[in-house]
Amino acid sequence: MKTIHYYLIMLLFISSACATSSSYGTLADVDEKVPDERELMIPAGVDSLTAQESRQLADSSFVAYQKEQEAQLLIRQANAYRAESDTLWHYLSLESADEKEEYADDPAFIESFNEGAEKFTEARSIAQQSDVSEQDILRYEQLVDNAIQSFEEALVLNPFDTQTRLILGQLYGVKASRLNNIAEHKKAIDVLEKLIRIEKGEHVVYASLAENYFRVNSYEKAAKHFRNAREALKNTALLTEDYYEYGGLSPQDSLNTFLYSYYTGEAFINLFDADHAIKEFETALNYTSSESDIEATNSQIEFINWDDGNILGSMRRDSLITLASNGKMEEAESGFKDLLTSLKTISARDEIDWRLGVVQYQLGKQEVAVERLLQLVQRTETDLNDVPVDTLYNRYFDDFGTIAYNFGIQLLNQNERSLALKYFNQSTKVSWQHRARSYLQIANLISNNIKESIRFAQLAEKEVDSLSDQDKKALYELLADLHRRNRNIEVAQHYFQLWREI
Repeated sequence: MKTIHYYLIMLLFISSACATSSSYGTLADVDEKVPDERELMIPAGVDSLTAQESRQLADSSFVAYQKEQEAQLLIRQANAYRAESDTLWHYLSLESADEKEEYADDPAFIESFNEGAEKFTEARSIAQQSDVSEQDILRYEQLVDNAIQSFEEALVLNPFDTQTRLILGQLYGVKASRLNNIAEHKKAIDVLEKLIRIEKGEHVVYASLAENYFRVNSYEKAAKHFRNAREALKNTALLTEDYYEYGGLSPQDSLNTFLYSYYTGEAFINLFDADHAIKEFETALNYTSSESDIEATNSQIEFINWDDGNILGSMRRDSLITLASNGKMEEAESGFKDLLTSLKTISARDEIDWRLGVVQYQLGKQEVAVERLLQLVQRTETDLNDVPVDTLYNRYFDDFGTIAYNFGIQLLNQNERSLALKYFNQSTKVSWQHRARSYLQIANLISNNIKESIRFAQLAEKEVDSLSDQDKKALYELLADLHRRNRNIEVAQHYFQLWREI
């Protein structure tokens, strides 16, 4: 199964840039004046009852202007320390100011803020290094922790700021992914669940929430919120200039829609829901033209369809292949045997039979392996040239031919010529890549029978392009000798000349 290795939280984290200015060289754009707020202001044209209701509504929705400005400053400070990297990570980073109060007229705070700007430059430089040291990683983790601390302070100052909640939720997710910490993911989920009740139209909120649910193996909720992210994005896209000008999604919106559909499909794979997973992957293909994305998506569909939607069987197959590739052959053999009993389709069983035969050969069980693969190739449908109708089966034929040939060589080295001949001959009964080598071995073995030896040598000559130069020389030398012994001097000279030309 091939998959796309996107870091979705990081992607959304970087793409959801704050609305406030990221300038960090001056505090001139911070409003130093705090509006005068009376206990109850009754404007002209508003009765006292309405004014009272409005004040109660404001109390539940707004914070004091000064606190709101302090929160905005922290957000600007967070942006100032944001560091990005094209190679390893993208993240927000900041150092929290110790003296937040009376910041507008405090030169020490301005100096501290500008020092932070220098740290931003340093952090950005570290993040963009191609070689990252252990010290760099520790610094990165420290910056992420500082960013979380500052945004938590900003949220206390202004609990109604949607953007602060979003970035804080995403930062929890970044930290959780880095540490593989379920507790941090749950903290991110708590923040983001509250946020979607307020911001129902922000697709990045749903996507971040879905990503965190995915990380804690809550796949049903992950699928639900990835779908919500896609729908929210589509609704938002209807209001963009790209949509009005071109009648379609912008490249970035298309990419995000692809990702949301793709990850919804992955969630359904983990729910063992083949029908919904395929539907989501097919939807994803409508939103990308990237060859790598298309390849990865089609790989997922093939993975699901390998045994007619038996996702558990597909997962088990992949894990057993990994076992075999890591040299754990006995475990792989046992696993493949068990898997054979649970498969639904002939094609899936044939593949596992083939893999099992190869593993058994590697375990030194040559006779068992050859017999298993012989049964496989004999039941495979072939055309008039003995070539498999389904090209996927070519590898089965190649491995059978190779294993039978190698077993024949092993027996030949043990002076078991008659038995070796049987395996060489059996390997010629199927079409495989290096069949000419078996023909050549047979011709050599029976060279005392000139007529039959010439026949097998000529069969090898028909597939001479598959032979190495060394094998070609051996073939032409044998043919020259056989024809000389058969008194076909001109033919013998012909093959002698071919031998000399190599």
